[in-house]
Amino acid sequence: MEPFSPSPGLEPNSSAWGAEMVVLHPRDFEAVQEAVASLRDQATVLLNVSALPEHQLQRAVDFMAGAAFALDSQQVRLGEHVLLYAPHYVQLNQA
Repeated sequence: MEPFSPSPGLEPNSSAWGAEMVVLHPRDFEAVQEAVASLRDQATVLLNVSALPEHQLQRAVDFMAGAAFALDSQQVRLGEHVLLYAPHYVQLNQA
C-alpha cells in the first residue's frame, strides 16, 4: 500500500502563519524566552515547565502569560505544568 499523498495543490503550507508548533521543556528561566520568541513569530507553543526549579516556575508562567497578552495570543493550561500558547487566529477547542 502506498503512503498517503495529498492531491495536487493541497500540500501543507508550513510557511502559513500558525502552521508551526514548537514543543519546549525549558530547564531554566532563560530558555523560556525561546517560547516567547516562537510565539512572537506566530508559532503555537506547547510549554512543559516541570523541569524548571521551583523558585523560577511561577515567574516563568507569569512571564509567558504577560507575553501572550502583549502578543494578543491565547493561553490554555493543559496540566499542572503544561501550557499551550497560540496566536489569536488559531482555533482551540477544549473537550
